[in-house]
Amino acid sequence: MYHAAIVIAISAALPHIPSLFKYLKTFVVKSSKKRVLGVIPARYASTRFPAKPLKEIAGKPMIYHTYTNAATSTALDKCVVATDNVEIADTVRSFGGEVIMTSEGCNNGTERCLEVLNQLKAKGEHYDIVVNIQGDEPFIEAEHIDCVTAVVAESDAVMGTLARPHLDKDDVTGVNNVKTVLDVNGYALYFSRAIIPHNKKGVYDPATPYWRKLGIYSYRADFLPKFITMPESKLQKAEDLEQNKVIEAGYKIKVGIVANAVHGVDTPEQLVELNQLIKKKQFKHMDLPSLSHVQ
Repeated sequence: MYHAAIVIAISAALPHIPSLFKYLKTFVVKSSKKRVLGVIPARYASTRFPAKPLKEIAGKPMIYHTYTNAATSTALDKCVVATDNVEIADTVRSFGGEVIMTSEGCNNGTERCLEVLNQLKAKGEHYDIVVNIQGDEPFIEAEHIDCVTAVVAESDAVMGTLARPHLDKDDVTGVNNVKTVLDVNGYALYFSRAIIPHNKKGVYDPATPYWRKLGIYSYRADFLPKFITMPESKLQKAEDLEQNKVIEAGYKIKVGIVANAVHGVDTPEQLVELNQLIKKKQFKHMDLPSLSHVQ
């Protein structure tokens, strides 16, 4: 009698098994998706370019462009501007952006990212990955944020960044143009201001595939506090590149490769040149969301 009851119960359940598996698959995917926080540190006091986030590009403040373009990333669950300046905060709120005030004691953008993460954690919000988006990268592409998120989300790396193929000799030889070399799996072996890889002749070789590092980083959220408190390493001090301390300490940084990128605005002269290009419709990325108002 019991066996017959079991057979009847199984027979009744069979038609529903495909739906059950479909539900379980959806539940697992949703449960395993890592939550991602995008932070745009924005500093008012800059020696080289004071009030840079508020300088206008195509009639709108630079921070508007950075936030608007970054917020279109499908990888981000939340995107916020982190600043200690009231004027920047008011500007962000004026165009509907989200801002979190951070202390004046933050030494750099990475520390602002951690402060934002801790503030949100105290409110009960949980994030697995933090993406540090430079405030002076007004034309950051959403696909780049998606990529730098994926290299951490889909690997055992504690940190991620992006690189692109080099353009020419000047793109490689400048000490402000950081290069990287990678292993076969896309993990960084080293970052340098020198030409790497370096040949026996000690000269630039156009046939060599050089990788130019871009100014965006992603961190596993549980690694970010450790990164900030890690002591300076020999390779970090030698190159003046903070990411080298991560590799020197035995951690992994994975590098996503993108075809090209619009680099940040570092000087007032670059800002003038950029506005002229946009005015003449000669800027290559006129299709970005933040430029939709430009006729």
